[in-house]
Amino acid sequence: MPLQLSTSQRLLLQRKIHVSAEAYAQGGRAVQRRFPSGWSAAMAIARQLGGLPQTALRWWAEQPHGHLLLTAGDASYAASLSVDGEMLTAVSAVPMGWLVEEEERALAAALRPLDHLLGCGGAAGDAWLSDGGGITPQWRRIGAQIARLFPLGYGTSEVSRQDPHAYLAAGLAAALTDRRRLNVDDPKLERLLGASLLSPSFWQRNCPEK
Repeated sequence: MPLQLSTSQRLLLQRKIHVSAEAYAQGGRAVQRRFPSGWSAAMAIARQLGGLPQTALRWWAEQPHGHLLLTAGDASYAASLSVDGEMLTAVSAVPMGWLVEEEERALAAALRPLDHLLGCGGAAGDAWLSDGGGITPQWRRIGAQIARLFPLGYGTSEVSRQDPHAYLAAGLAAALTDRRRLNVDDPKLERLLGASLLSPSFWQRNCPEK
């Protein structure tokens, strides 16, 4: 994984990745041994997301919703949340400790806002991509296919077999870290992701950069 962030990764880092005030101090010794600061941990999650197409990262960074908040332990997802006096919407909390001990789990949590954004633009209460939603007809077609795959039960954990949001997040995280494993565990999802969320040409056609 390249140490230097791309322009799109830096844009995402600046606009979408936040660190809660207590996350680093209360994150534990393992966190403090791995990262010299909370901002270093934020850079690490931006680096993990670098496996997505650059157009995807830039598009995400340009959306008004869809944020990540590194925390000391909270792993919730909030429709809205006040962070440093700013009201953020569609916020995924990612425990900083996961970046040390469970990197793929951290990546899956970080990918939740993308599912929400592609499904309904991050609106509260509307269908995410993994629910069968989609911000364009092309994305709705992808969402419908994901929604058909979810009930087949190929999720790699109990939660990903029960929750379509967790199913897509875990599958996409697996595709970014060990695509061959995903091809064995859930080959239909692997092929679908390869032709859509992981395809630079699909992004160029369906979410062009401004």
